[in-house]
Amino acid sequence: MSVKLSIIIPTMGRPILVRTLESVLATHGANQVEVIVVGEIRDSEVLRKVTAIVSANPNVRHIPISYPDGDSSRKKNRGVEESRADIVAFLDDDVVIAPDWPEHILKAFDNPSAGLVSGPSLVPDDINLSARLAGLALTSRAAGYVAERYRIGTAAAREVGWSRIIGCNAAYRKTVFQQMGGFPPEFYPGEEMIASWRTQQLGHKLFFIPAAWVYHYPRQSVKRFWRQVWGYGATRIRLKRAGTGFEWTTLVPAAWVLSLLVLGISTPFCGFCGFLLKLDLALYALTALAVALETAVQTRRPRDLLVVFMIPVMHLSYGLAEWFEFFHPNRDFGESYRK
Repeated sequence: MSVKLSIIIPTMGRPILVRTLESVLATHGANQVEVIVVGEIRDSEVLRKVTAIVSANPNVRHIPISYPDGDSSRKKNRGVEESRADIVAFLDDDVVIAPDWPEHILKAFDNPSAGLVSGPSLVPDDINLSARLAGLALTSRAAGYVAERYRIGTAAAREVGWSRIIGCNAAYRKTVFQQMGGFPPEFYPGEEMIASWRTQQLGHKLFFIPAAWVYHYPRQSVKRFWRQVWGYGATRIRLKRAGTGFEWTTLVPAAWVLSLLVLGISTPFCGFCGFLLKLDLALYALTALAVALETAVQTRRPRDLLVVFMIPVMHLSYGLAEWFEFFHPNRDFGESYRK
């Protein structure tokens, strides 16, 4: 049977890569899918398992390469060069996909105007508390429109703007990907965002498919979440610098951080500034608590109230990163996995 979908997985060789591959191979119509794993695997046990999967499945390949910079983007671009299908999809190496994920992705491309499609990244139950709270923060109202990318649904595919796409779960028509120019390495970790913007600028339609979900299993801690969101904030400024559309809500965290800084510095010399600072923090705390309560009610898990502490981590990291990127542009946010 001919290959209809090429799934490209850039990897750092994390152990969960094996589970990602197993979930892909267990999907409906897996015999119509090819999988291209791109990246060096330094963990000998992971390499052994991946090699066994490749040997047992003719449609699975491993390309053991790495790059000194722009690693993730270059791996994905290389995967497209090696792909055989007309539709190319990209998954992170730490996700588990829905059993019918390929079907939803391929069906969306029955629409000839579709150039790029994406689906939600969900918070699984079997992860550590820090990872769960980080995921819940991103799905909450505190994340603004970004939360749409982390919620499941049963609705039909809907057309969306470029900023509603999530990179760990996305697929392109190959001709569109090539026309768009691929992922620019200098934009990591926001290469998917600039790519989706360029795709839309070329006149192609973007669709979000609520039923084409993946469970995301990041190696998460408060420190790693801070780094992750820092990358998002810096990317927002890079995108604006590149000429993308302006979305004022994305600058709210930067404005809040600036207000804290100005009021904090002014408080010793201005009593009213001290009052405003306390009012600012009190209103923020009440809002964060309300969001945490809403989240806990939705999940029916009392301990999810702890997301109230992760929300300010998210906002502070994002806002500070926007200012840092403004004054110190184009820092490399690449990372590598070590056993």
